[in-house]
Amino acid sequence: MFLSDSKTNKRTVFHLPFFSPASKPGFVFSANSSIIYLDAAFYYGESRTRIRGITMKRILLLLLLAASAAVLAMTPITLRFGDITATYFEEHLILFDGIQEYDEAVVWSIVDGDTITLKRGITPDALEKVRLIGVDTPESVHPEKSVEHFAIEASNFAKAILEDENVLLSYDWNPTDTYGRLLAYVWLPAEYEGETYNILFNLLLISSGYGHAYTRYVFDENYMGIFIEAERLARLGRFGLWKEEKPDSILLPEYDPIVYITSTGDKYHIESCRFLENSKIPIVLSEAARRGYIPCRVCKPPELKLPSISVVEEDFITAITEEGSDVILYPDGTWEYAEPSEGSQ
Repeated sequence: MFLSDSKTNKRTVFHLPFFSPASKPGFVFSANSSIIYLDAAFYYGESRTRIRGITMKRILLLLLLAASAAVLAMTPITLRFGDITATYFEEHLILFDGIQEYDEAVVWSIVDGDTITLKRGITPDALEKVRLIGVDTPESVHPEKSVEHFAIEASNFAKAILEDENVLLSYDWNPTDTYGRLLAYVWLPAEYEGETYNILFNLLLISSGYGHAYTRYVFDENYMGIFIEAERLARLGRFGLWKEEKPDSILLPEYDPIVYITSTGDKYHIESCRFLENSKIPIVLSEAARRGYIPCRVCKPPELKLPSISVVEEDFITAITEEGSDVILYPDGTWEYAEPSEGSQ
């Protein structure tokens, strides 16, 4: 599918997949000219033009997630916990397989989205407060802060999934934080396509839009890279706390390669940079820039070039299907066939 600015005819090319009940959807993303922000709605279905039954916002989500997943191999999937659904990543269903040491525990209560109390099997008589590693959710019980946006939702999400559940805990090198709370990764069982996996709740919070990747303090850099990318995908998909994100702030540049950061530095690098000898975390260039990383002066990585076109809600968009049919997409969710635009062939 080609999506083009109706005023300038500059086009971005999106190849949307055919969906088959017998196979998983595969995505291919390519772009030329400019990246365009889409916040209208249109419809697609099983017909050849595939433009029935889904909003433009959902198409935007699919395109952005597909593009990101192709780069860093993170395929979004939906997991169900009773009546609650959450977003996770297929590649990380087996993340727990690399864990050799862990403790069993029962969750007692939820303090807020990223802090819980529990009883570990090794200390069954002690109620311990646990701070989840690598994730920060909006504050709901901070003694010096008012309740932050989406804090209650994050706490309720944690409560619905974790309270009274049997979980597993794994750790980094620091057993506790400055407040005496146990620092841990929390794992719990979830079913996906008939199999049961131990999934990482810290990651589930971020990928479902209930928290940020918390990189202020160093933690396992393998998880750090995953958490950063999970936040980026949730932000692009406008999940949870990102729902009110302004359109212009999620524009993607035309050229957005992978660069590398370290767990403690403030610069990003190319893969061969000598400063990556001890730590090397892949990150998309636009996300590195958003997080405040600056280019290394030694290896001179590419710098971010912002897109020049933004199609906002008051504009209509011309879409051209792979079969050559032109449609006009309007912000209110309606669409209509149109004559092929100049340059669309």
